[in-house]
Amino acid sequence: MTRFSGHVVTGRGEAAGFTRLDWVREQVVEHLGIDPFPGTLNLEAEPADLDTWRAVRTSQGIPINPPTADFCAGRCYAVRLNDRVPAGVVVPELPAYPPSQIEIVAAVALRGLLGLRDGDRVTLGTCDRLSVRALIFDVDGTLVDSLTAYRVVAERAAAPYGLTISDAIVREALNTTRPFWDLLLPPDLADRASVMETLRREAGRLWPEVLREHGRLCADVGQTLGALRERGAKLGIVTGSRRGSLEALRRASVIELFDAVITGEDVRRRKPDPEGLLACASMLGVSAADAAYVGDTPLDIEAAHAAGMIAMAVLGGAGDSALLSAAGADRLVASLGRLPGVVTIGRAT
Repeated sequence: MTRFSGHVVTGRGEAAGFTRLDWVREQVVEHLGIDPFPGTLNLEAEPADLDTWRAVRTSQGIPINPPTADFCAGRCYAVRLNDRVPAGVVVPELPAYPPSQIEIVAAVALRGLLGLRDGDRVTLGTCDRLSVRALIFDVDGTLVDSLTAYRVVAERAAAPYGLTISDAIVREALNTTRPFWDLLLPPDLADRASVMETLRREAGRLWPEVLREHGRLCADVGQTLGALRERGAKLGIVTGSRRGSLEALRRASVIELFDAVITGEDVRRRKPDPEGLLACASMLGVSAADAAYVGDTPLDIEAAHAAGMIAMAVLGGAGDSALLSAAGADRLVASLGRLPGVVTIGRAT
């Protein structure tokens, strides 16, 4: 990791329009896993770090290619801000671009999240490949696209009560520790506790059939896991769901690629408690520091941090880029197919 720093300055507001361009946004999401918040955080490189910043900005980076010659090209670099927030530095290909200027894109409003004001010092660290011996995966939203299944099972269970189930309420439940039915049912509902228990039991009864109908492997699962194993990675699963949630992996003969599997039936405490992650690392024969946990929600990020593991977040599940950034993911990837490109299999240092 290369570290350098700068102090916050007020920009001219031009970057807000740049990050709203569809072709810019699409490439930043694809390469960095960051869906840019409008605008950039502008820094002036500290004098002592000018040489380091020059070395970074003149390195190859990741190209941002315009659709026509009417726009300028650029490069981006994955970084972490203050060892906390995943972000990217964008450098436009302009001959008069100020040599000390640093423009940062992130999925969140950095000034608000970090309480930054002009003059505050910010530290950046480049995101090199992460060295791990094992990768441990969440299932729902990470390996299996089950968001539709969650909504459908809730709709079927709640049909007698005339309740409307939205994707937003499903995502909120998956991103927090609050029970789904507690979020959905009106607080003043008569006999609320009894209704919640009835709905919970009915959803559990319906879940295996609904998951078979609507649960699908996420793109590139088999290819990604195979590539990681070929490079010597140990693979594990930690999911808060029951063992039935593994059915899609079994049907695709992917479950055999995992050396250890921990489900919600195997632990007393659910995520974000690290119990399952630590048990899985022990089964794999690696230390927590040598493992990464790959998930799709802030709870997954919290659990990884609590376990002392690298926290990796993949887009496309319940959590979006902003939520996962605010939770402090060590690395964001747009898809599982991008995962092998950001890790090195070996002993972490």
